[in-house]
Amino acid sequence: MNLTGSGSPLAQADRLRSPGLATGELGILRSTILPSFALHTTLDLAAWAASRATDKAELKDWNWPASQVINAWWSAVGHQVFYNNVAPQTAWRALSWTDKTLLSLVTAWGTRLFARIASRTLRRGADDARYVQLKKQNPVGFWKEMLWKQYLPEAAFLTLISLPFTLPFRLTSPSVALDADVQAALRAFGVGLFGAGFALEVLADSQMEAHRAERQDLCRSGVWSIVRHPKY
Repeated sequence: MNLTGSGSPLAQADRLRSPGLATGELGILRSTILPSFALHTTLDLAAWAASRATDKAELKDWNWPASQVINAWWSAVGHQVFYNNVAPQTAWRALSWTDKTLLSLVTAWGTRLFARIASRTLRRGADDARYVQLKKQNPVGFWKEMLWKQYLPEAAFLTLISLPFTLPFRLTSPSVALDADVQAALRAFGVGLFGAGFALEVLADSQMEAHRAERQDLCRSGVWSIVRHPKY
């Protein structure tokens, strides 16, 4: 079976990135920002409903890594499957090496962070102390306030910070032409940069967990003393 010819599934899928998308402001707005905002808003509303039903506002934190991974997969594979009737495996094979690497790294990051946050919630049983305090301050209007001040604004913030791993899947052509050697160097640099950041995040979280197992004051040693909020 010919997978590389002009009429092959791979060639067709490669042409199926939303047609006519350009790197201009209007093109990015229509192709990436608005769809991402709609997706994150939907997921945040679902998280808000689940949080309210279970009385656990910390479910919002579960949505932080999960929604970014979902958005990356939707941008890379899902929208082609849904809108263009392309088989998932065909859409995946049509991705470039760089696209597959980017998607895999984002998935690894989001899966680890989601597992860490979810396991922390399950071990604790009760809601996060931050949200417990907010509930005490506003027992009647807590959930309405959370919706407008945290859940929905977070959808806009997630739309912005997810652009580096959604925009590459939405544009039909690169804005800058680079030769093969430069592309290879940039790929290696990107993977190395991600690896370093990912390692720092894992190490900082591990040090913080070890610190909290011994005492509850602020951790002022190790990587955590420098990073403080590694997932950001």
